[in-house]
This record gives sequence, structure tokens and C-alpha cells, in this order.
Amino acid sequence: MSLKARLRIAIVGLVVLVVSAISALSTYSLAQARFDDFVQRANGVAQQVKTFLILRVRDQAARREPPPATLEESKKIWTEIVERDDDLAAMLENTMATSRVIVEILIAGEDGQVLAASNRSRIGGRLYPLPDLAEWEQKNPWEKLIEVFSRRQDYEVIIPLGVPEQARPVFTINVVVSSILLRNALVPQVRNVTLIFVASLLLSTILAVVVSNLTFRPLARISQTIDRIARGEFSKEPSSAESESKEFAAVRTKLNVLGEQFRGAREDVAQLRTNIEQLLEQLQEVVLLFDREDHLVLAGRAAEQLLGRGRWEIMGRSLRDVFPPSSSLGSAIQQAIELRRPLRDHPVTLERDGLPPVHLLVNVETLEGFPNHERIGTLVTLRDAETRRQIQSQLDVSARLAAISRLTGGVAHEIKNPLNAITVHLEILKSKLADQSASVEPEIETIAREITRLDRVVKTFLDFTRPINLKMRDVEMIALVQEITNLVTPASARQCVRVELQAEPQEILVHGDRDLLKQAILNVVVNGVEAMKEGGRLETQVRRIGGECLVMVSDEGPGIPVEIRDRIFDLYFSTKGTGSGIGLAVTFRVVQLHNGTIDFASEPGKGTTFRLRFPAIRKEIPPAAASTAEERVNISQS
Repeated sequence: MSLKARLRIAIVGLVVLVVSAISALSTYSLAQARFDDFVQRANGVAQQVKTFLILRVRDQAARREPPPATLEESKKIWTEIVERDDDLAAMLENTMATSRVIVEILIAGEDGQVLAASNRSRIGGRLYPLPDLAEWEQKNPWEKLIEVFSRRQDYEVIIPLGVPEQARPVFTINVVVSSILLRNALVPQVRNVTLIFVASLLLSTILAVVVSNLTFRPLARISQTIDRIARGEFSKEPSSAESESKEFAAVRTKLNVLGEQFRGAREDVAQLRTNIEQLLEQLQEVVLLFDREDHLVLAGRAAEQLLGRGRWEIMGRSLRDVFPPSSSLGSAIQQAIELRRPLRDHPVTLERDGLPPVHLLVNVETLEGFPNHERIGTLVTLRDAETRRQIQSQLDVSARLAAISRLTGGVAHEIKNPLNAITVHLEILKSKLADQSASVEPEIETIAREITRLDRVVKTFLDFTRPINLKMRDVEMIALVQEITNLVTPASARQCVRVELQAEPQEILVHGDRDLLKQAILNVVVNGVEAMKEGGRLETQVRRIGGECLVMVSDEGPGIPVEIRDRIFDLYFSTKGTGSGIGLAVTFRVVQLHNGTIDFASEPGKGTTFRLRFPAIRKEIPPAAASTAEERVNISQS
């Protein structure tokens, strides 16, 4: 938009703002005055009817002979006077006819029946409740104005007349006013204000065009010079001193100097960009730089191999085009940008068209400007997670083997040898006390039994810590869990436990040791069955979430107490009287050996859910296998 157009808009906007403010103030004052007059007229008529009614009833009641002896007789006489007084009825009709806002005037008895009315057809009827005019008066003038022009509503002014001897009024004066009549009185004045506003707007527009053309004509050339600099055209304009004022010539000279500086800055930026691109060429990591509108502005050569597309295809594209939000990588990056939180080595799996998936570690850093901390860009770094995972796995295995070797060596030296010596000396002691076997036999047998139990514990510990030779292959997890449910079904049926399997129609493959995986999941399933002493339902689920295989085992048992939840994976810890405390520890170890995780959620009285996650692998499923997998969905075992 040109400078002239902006100045025109500014002038028109200022005039519109001033005229709008004046019009709004005028409308406000006019409406407030009309509303006050409206309320005052209604209240004045009500008071006038009240005064006339009191006078008529008092005068005519005073002429009655004999005078009433009781309050009930007085009220009866007053009612007859109101019903039969023609002057009162004529006064109500004349008052309503001369008012521009009153619809009708009613006088009702204490039972709510209309005794006198400006509209005689209402006599004998009942009063209908309407919104109170006093409550409407308390509203904001703008609210009242909107209500008057948007609704057809009647309001009433109520004046009760009574005697001190009773709480309920003897007569009730109702003056009914209409917002339609008030609207009719307001419309001409509001129309005048609107016409003045429209005329002022048109006049301001004409004046803005004329004044801007006369006043800002010399600025057209300045605007052209600025546009030329913005387009990168830095050639100097020929000077025309004859037609230019000194001030305008000075401005143009400064703009030319500014253009030269801008050209130098652009050349520096171009050189810096070239250096950065050369640096990115040497990096093995994929580095992507997006601007504040999330368009790609820089990318290294490594991005071509990872994304399977040339840089010329993705440069200038939005972040959503490069990394769709529906993918795990795009979702992680988008969430980091929205929350303004950096992402560090977040593992994701990138699915690529026509290429095998790749496991990555993604880093996202939002670039902010100072001092307002406004986001000016996003830096995304992608690294291959396989190499890092292999190194980390090797380090973990080395540390684990070192710890196991130290632990097993210490156990063998500190426990096994003393146990062997104790066993030998116990046999010698037993032979020496052969003649006293009857009296010492129970104690000796107890010692021998405890030594045997301790030896078995030590052997179990050594077996648990001994390195395992994993037999890795692709394992179809749905079939494996189906096999486990078939295995536990006979025993669970005797315990009135129903075992169910919920699985996806596609195969889910995990690279691991099938026997160890089966043992790990079986331990969790058996624990769930044993937890339901009074029967119930044990549900197992197998799903693929992103690049992971999720195995869930949910029971309806009593749940795990809060105080022991931190210990359930400890070796030899068990809540069952006959349990060995090895099952969940073995499961935890197997899950770790397969680079997986295990956690649980438990609620007392409602059951426990264990979640085992393993890295899943992608494999194309032939049509025959897919149909077989579909048959395994929603399998229920009883």
C-alpha cells in the first residue's frame, strides 16, 4: 500500500472516529433524555391517577349514610365507588389518549380483578404481570436503546394503595407503557443523527482525497525511490534540481545513501549465507532452518539423503509440507514450537515413501529476538539414532557385564565357599553325634534344610545375573500373545477368570528373543490371573503406536498398594505367601534387554494395568497374512 493511500486512510479514519464519537455521544444523550422523559411521564401519570382515585373514593365514601362500621364494609364501599364512578373511568380514558407512551391504565382490587380501566373491555378481567419499568430504568442506556429497537415489549408502573391494618393493598394502579411508542418517538431523531454521520463520512472522504493529492504530491517520488530500494535497484536517479525543493533534494540524497548501505548489507548477508551453506555441506547431521512464518530457508545436503527429496524441492516450503503434523516427527516439532520449549534428542521414527523407515533423534530450538522474545525462526536438527543406540547399547552391556562379573565373583567367594565348608562340617558333626541322633536330629535337619535353601537362593541369583545369549529374530507379537492366552486359559477357567485378547488386524513385528519375550509377558499374565481370587476378566491388548509395539495386560484384582509399588520389580520381593519374587524381576530384565520399557497403573479395588513397550519393525504384509491377522482381532477366551 502506498504512502498516499495510507495517509488518506488515516485522514478518513480520524474523521470517522471523531464523527462516530460525536454521533455516539449525541445518540447517548438523546436516548438518555428520551428514556428519562419516558419514565417520568409514566410515573407522573401513575401518581396523577393515584391522587384522583384517592380524592374520588374519599369524597364519595364520606357521603355514605350510615358510615361503615368495619374495615371490610369500608373496602366494599370503596370497591363499589371505583367500579361505578364514571368520572374516574373518563379520567383514565382521557389520560391515556393524551399520552404518547401509555398503552392502558388499570385499577385492580385486592383479588387482582380489574375494577376500572382506560379500555373498558378489560374491566372484570385479571392483571397480567409485565416487566417492571423501574428495573428497566436501571439498565445501561445502550442496553435500553438496543432493547427498544430489537424487541416489542410492554412495561408497567405499579402503585399499591392500602390501609395500615393489612399488608395486602386494597387497590393496585397499573400504568402500562409500550417500547413501540417510545421507538416511534426516537426513530426521527436517530435518523437525523445517522444522516449527519453519513454526510460527514462522505465529506471527509472527499476532503481526504483532495488534500492528499495537493499536499502529498511531492512525496510520490520519495515513495518511488523507497520502492526502488526495496526491489534492490540501487542505481542513482538523475537529479532535477529545477523542480525540487531543497528539503526534498536532501531527503532523496539521504535515501540514495541509505540504498548504498542497504546494498552492502545485502551483499554481506549473501556472503554469510554462502558460508553457512558450505558449513552445512560438511555436517553429517541434518540441519533445517525455518523462518518466523515456518518456511524453510536453509538446509544441508544431508537432508536430501534423509528425506529422499532434493533441496530445490523443499526450499521455501512450509514446515507442515516438509514434516506433516500427522507424522510422529511433524507432531513432535509442531508441539515444541507451540509450547516454545526446546526438544532434546527426542526419539522418533520417520516414515518415507518408497524408502525404509529410519529412527532419528530430533532436536528443536526456537530462535527468539531480543528484547521482546518474539519467535524469529526455528532450528531443527536430525540425527540417526541407530548409531547412537548401538554405542549406548554396547556401553550398557559392558557396564552390565562388568557389574555382573564383580558381583558374581564376590558372591561365589563370600557365600559359596562358606556354604560348602558349613555343609562338610555339618556332615562331620552329624557322624560324631550319631549316638545322640534322636535328641539332636531335628536341629541338624533344620540347619541342613536352611543351608540347602540358602544354596538354592544363591544359585538362583547367579542364574539371574549370568549373561544371556539372545537368539534374536523377528517375532510376531499378536501370535505370541495369542499363544500365551491359550496357555493360561485352562488354569484361569478353573479360577473363574476370563482371558480376552484385543489386537489390530495387521501383524506387529518385534526383533527379539521369542522365548524370553514369551516368558516376560507370561509372568505378567499369570500374576494378573492369580490376583483375581474371586474371578473376573483379564484383558490383553496388542497395538502399534508410532514406532512401538504396546502390550497391555489389565486385571480386575485388588490393585497394588501404594506403599509397595516402588518395589514390585525388585528381586525376591513378593506379596504372595508362596511366591519367589523372581517373575517381575525377570520380566523387567527381559524388557531392558530388548530396549523396551515397562510401567503400570493401579487403582485400589479396581485392578492393575501393565504396559510393555518394544521397538517395532515395519514389514510389508502379504494379502494372505493380512486376512489371517484380521481373524485374530477381538479374540475372547473363556
